[in-house]
Amino acid sequence: MADGPVPREVTFADALDVARLDELARTADLAASYWHSVALAADRGDVHTLILHCHQLAIVTREAFALARALGAAEVDR
Repeated sequence: MADGPVPREVTFADALDVARLDELARTADLAASYWHSVALAADRGDVHTLILHCHQLAIVTREAFALARALGAAEVDR
């Protein structure tokens, strides 16, 4: 008999969480890029571009919250 923890069965929700966590990582990278663009636009005084990137940040932030809230759920909420 083997010692150590007994592995639990991988569920559909676990598989979805792996995909959601990967997507969260990509979303975080995208947000970091937008923040960098916001800083560059602010340095240039480019208000139009700054506002555009702030809107993009709002979108990826809402997406990140939706993905985080869905962790552990077996259903895809879209």
